[in-house]
Amino acid sequence: MKKIFAKGSIALGSVMAAGSAMAIDFTAAATSATTEINNALNAAVPVGIVVLTAVVGWGVFKRFAKG
Repeated sequence: MKKIFAKGSIALGSVMAAGSAMAIDFTAAATSATTEINNALNAAVPVGIVVLTAVVGWGVFKRFAKG
């Protein structure tokens, strides 16, 4: 068991050392994700406003329709 643990820790250490030497550039992925989120929000906000307006309008109508 100790041999397996020792080999695993050596392998993990070498992977971590190799990972720290490499620089990973996430700008393209972040830009793409931001663009997709902005597009989704631009499509969803008008629908949300219409739904919110309908709900509030219905509540106001029910309040004043009862008399």
